[in-house]
Amino acid sequence: MASPAETYESYFVPSIFAPLAQVVLSRAAPRPGERALDLACGTGVLARALAPAVGTAGRVMGIDLRPGMLAVARDRAVADGVTVDWRQADACALDLPAGELDLIVCQQGLQFFPDRAGALRHVHRALAPGGRVVFACWRSIEHQALWCDLLEVERRHLAALGADADDAVAPFSLGDAAALRTLLSDAGFTDVEVEAHTLDVAFPAAGFIRSQYQAYAAVMPQLADDPDAFEAFVAAIEADTRALVARYTRGGHVRAPLHTHVAVARR
Repeated sequence: MASPAETYESYFVPSIFAPLAQVVLSRAAPRPGERALDLACGTGVLARALAPAVGTAGRVMGIDLRPGMLAVARDRAVADGVTVDWRQADACALDLPAGELDLIVCQQGLQFFPDRAGALRHVHRALAPGGRVVFACWRSIEHQALWCDLLEVERRHLAALGADADDAVAPFSLGDAAALRTLLSDAGFTDVEVEAHTLDVAFPAAGFIRSQYQAYAAVMPQLADDPDAFEAFVAAIEADTRALVARYTRGGHVRAPLHTHVAVARR
């Protein structure tokens, strides 16, 4: 059976994170020779795309807290023939030399940091003068039609996992553009711009609910601490969402928009 990180790579990356990486890269505009960091890199799709952009004269680092994600990232980098310096580290205690980097990117990670302001201060310090950052954070749950509808079902079953709605909405917990802009400005960044972007995502309809939660367990492992409880949870959600999933299914795929903010700023 695939690990949560492997499911994350095979399920979420093609539908969500690879297309989003292209959006982030277009705003980051990496140049040959630059020193770049993918913060909270997950299974490394953005770092792997950065590597050829900065070329052999540059370098790319990928940092994540979870060793399972980094293991998949390393394997995929080898398969893709790219070189990335993968490191396990906590973004809230980032220990990099001052001025070490020209570019730092982070897609859908900042909202999970327990000390967002502290992490951004570390990021600011690690950038060279004139360096830039690009952060992508999902807009709040009320903007995400499918996931908002799913949450109404989840609320009835999360307690069985010792979880609550806060766990389910964590990916959407930094959805306010003004709050994101203020976080970056307060950390010392300038020329802060926040723009909205929409991804039209599609997942295979077969096994949609199970794959969603197996992949989500890669970033929220507490949901799967008790395998039996997790299986019962997934089965209950599948039973209660058949009509909902059918409503979003067209051509054998579950289709829905995902709305994100992309913030760009300079040191």
